[in-house]
Amino acid sequence: MHADLTLLTQRLGNAVGGYKVAATTTVADLAHAVDVVDAGMPVARLELIFRSPHVASVAVRDPDDDRRIGLVTRTRFTAAMTGRLGFGRAVLARRGTDELTDWGPMVVPPTAPVSEVAVRAMQRFDERRYDDVLVADESWGVVSTADLVRSLSTLLAVRSLHDPLTALPHRSMAMHELTRRCAESAGTGARVVVVLLDIAGFSRLNSTYGPAVGDIVLAGVGARLAGGLPGGCQAARTAGDEFAVIASLPGVASDQHAAALVDGLRRDVLALLAQPQAGIDPSAWPAFHSAAAFSGLGSADAEHLVASAQRRLRSAKESASVGGGLADELRGILTGDLGV
Repeated sequence: MHADLTLLTQRLGNAVGGYKVAATTTVADLAHAVDVVDAGMPVARLELIFRSPHVASVAVRDPDDDRRIGLVTRTRFTAAMTGRLGFGRAVLARRGTDELTDWGPMVVPPTAPVSEVAVRAMQRFDERRYDDVLVADESWGVVSTADLVRSLSTLLAVRSLHDPLTALPHRSMAMHELTRRCAESAGTGARVVVVLLDIAGFSRLNSTYGPAVGDIVLAGVGARLAGGLPGGCQAARTAGDEFAVIASLPGVASDQHAAALVDGLRRDVLALLAQPQAGIDPSAWPAFHSAAAFSGLGSADAEHLVASAQRRLRSAKESASVGGGLADELRGILTGDLGV
């Protein structure tokens, strides 16, 4: 499973823009400028434009109708210039570009979703299926069908690896990231850290305010974790109302020093979530149970770390008071239960 996720994330990283920016959801993010020529321009001059290997297509404007736009692709141009008997260039050189133009290209607005445009593009018939798509912005743009399909594949892959409500990685990706960090820490002075968060009384929140408010709370938690954690930390939604923060501490030799740093991170995460989400009743914003575990020097096991953090989280939830829970948590860290 982890090997499959590693391969997938590597492939996503090589995709258009990389999977980190898979918010590439509109064609405006993929489009680039296209040369626009008049329909009456001689084909001999059009040939000069296509001599550049970077030109895949040219938009054609009808001077008699501003609303009419056409497209000449490199494939169509090359086929026409070759001709059935090899005399295409001699026949067409002095003719107008309009004779090579497809006057019914696919044209979309810049706000069109990549998912919708990619599907529509692939539904075209015959040789038009792989033609570029024109983007009607302030200035004309073009996007290739290959880029559309690649971006769509990236978008779908990212969605499969992330929770749709919070946009955070789900449990499988969190375990993959944790396992990777554990492997990198082997034989070094680095410590791997897991902080678990649980929304206190989430079922009661849902029953009191309704699931829509519950979703707002979850989305708010996800947004704050995604945007407010220190550099190098990774957040994930690991269960319905449970979140995880994964971090690494480089070169911390003392267990007590590491414990203090980990507890400081846990408190910082709680502080990040302390204020109520804007737009909902402040009384609906919940408190959070939390727990943390970290590895020993030079050795870390992902499953053991998670089990240790979950055990402490259960203890915190069972404590009679929040203060008692925090004290038990810190005391558990300092007594050497490092989760390794």
